[in-house]
Amino acid sequence: MRCAAALRFASGALAATALLGAAAARAEPPATPPGAATRGAGAAADLRPGAGVPGTPRRAAPDELVSARREVAWDPAWPRFRVSEYVATGLLAATAFGTLAIPPSEGRWTTVNGFDGSARDALRIRSDRQREMARDASDLLLTMMTNHLAVDALLVTWWGHGRGSVAWEIAMIDVEALALNAALNGVIAGLTSRERPYRAGCAGPEEQQDRDCRESKRYRSFFSGHSSTAFTAAGLVCSHHAHLPLYGGGAADAFACAASLGTAAAVATLRVVSDQHFATDALTGAAVGALTGLGLPWLLHYRGGAPASGAPRGDGVALGFAPAPLGGYLVGRF
Repeated sequence: MRCAAALRFASGALAATALLGAAAARAEPPATPPGAATRGAGAAADLRPGAGVPGTPRRAAPDELVSARREVAWDPAWPRFRVSEYVATGLLAATAFGTLAIPPSEGRWTTVNGFDGSARDALRIRSDRQREMARDASDLLLTMMTNHLAVDALLVTWWGHGRGSVAWEIAMIDVEALALNAALNGVIAGLTSRERPYRAGCAGPEEQQDRDCRESKRYRSFFSGHSSTAFTAAGLVCSHHAHLPLYGGGAADAFACAASLGTAAAVATLRVVSDQHFATDALTGAAVGALTGLGLPWLLHYRGGAPASGAPRGDGVALGFAPAPLGGYLVGRF
């Protein structure tokens, strides 16, 4: 009950904050079209270099440059969501749900390597009650991260910036990446059937054991679904904010990326300290999620497009993802 109340409070606070941010975005005055006359500018406009000289380009005013950098628009070089992606997303979602029917194999993976054993001894919380609180905290943070994706697409992009078509592209990319992550996690966790770290406490008659011991998720430890989903969401936030100035561009969008990555790291750590996963489960989930959240949008949509909706190069903050044989690199320009 406490967790549910905290979840409702956090979701409400997140929605309220997003509404305020979206309202502020809607309240911003529209950018002045280049060459348009402004009443009352008079002599002040004539003092600018090149003003009144035929054939001389007019230098844009600072407020016009800021407005241009804040414009949220889908770059023509970015492919829009294709019919094949709609089909693939549906198949991935069906696969993710279908993996729930994979029967667990009790003795398939029960060994614990030295690294996982040492990490568990060092990080696991000893108190049962505190482990439950850490597990609930990971659920709460993950819920907030997935809600953040909906907030960026629906409230900020669609309502705040008035870009419904861009909001649709963002939302569908999010659904596609999350579906891919869920399918990968479901298939691998179901087939490997690694037993959870808390298995040592699953002793005695079955009717006296905790619910976690009696459910099939006891044998779905590798890899951590919470960790992979959190890092998928963080990668999506970084991908969108690196290419679209959803929060106005610059430091605000860079902070959204950094905060999401930090929250994802907290989710992965909480899964280990709450004894829900081994360290390698969380690390593998983090790697798979980051590669999915950063790599999929770049590979299918953002590759080759202009950063930050045409923001001048060398100004502001830009982030990008470069795939590598064993993962990828997150690069930026500050």
